[in-house]
Amino acid sequence: MTRKAGNRTGFLQRPPEVFSAIMPPGRRLYAREIYLQRLNRSQAEELRQLYGANRAYLSRWLQPLPDRISLQTMQSLIAEDHLLARSGRRLDLGVFKSDSNQLIGRIALHSVDFGIQHSAGISYWMSHEFWRNGLMTRSLATLISFAFEEVCLHRLWLHIVSDNAASLGLACKLGFMREGILRKSLFVDGAWQDSVLMSMLADEYDAKADSWMTQGWLGNSEA
Repeated sequence: MTRKAGNRTGFLQRPPEVFSAIMPPGRRLYAREIYLQRLNRSQAEELRQLYGANRAYLSRWLQPLPDRISLQTMQSLIAEDHLLARSGRRLDLGVFKSDSNQLIGRIALHSVDFGIQHSAGISYWMSHEFWRNGLMTRSLATLISFAFEEVCLHRLWLHIVSDNAASLGLACKLGFMREGILRKSLFVDGAWQDSVLMSMLADEYDAKADSWMTQGWLGNSEA
């Protein structure tokens, strides 16, 4: 992905089909060693296996998974992803290794508001095999860049389970600001959990983007 100056004027007139228009199936957002891309129906089995291999992690921090994840369930999930993208409400992307095209995680803009808030939440996860090697940092930085520079959002936010130290550390590393605790706001791991609300504004991103490129978190000379 190439750094460019964002044009955020006239954003209230942005059409609801924004994600289908600027992030169609097949388009890739590149970073070093990875790229982000919308999934298609033929990748449902790979997604099913990825969920299955990371069940324990996902159940600890995210929405619980059913006991049996069927291929049909994954196909339906991908179909729903495309419907939500066309409506402008959500954009789900796969995280892929550039050298092998292996699907290794998921990242999304959700709860998108093109009205008075002009904001979106971000959710993300990556297979445990690829933790602690910078790939999630680059994935998140790339989606943030896309959200501010191309979707022209004003604010991005995260809800992170309060004892998820790794995710909190990643958000702090990228410069998200801690706004406070939302009490018992997420039902995960069989109980209501407190979450930390963190956010980043467009002008804060503008001040950070060049340093992200210098550190190798954003951009890819091979793309």
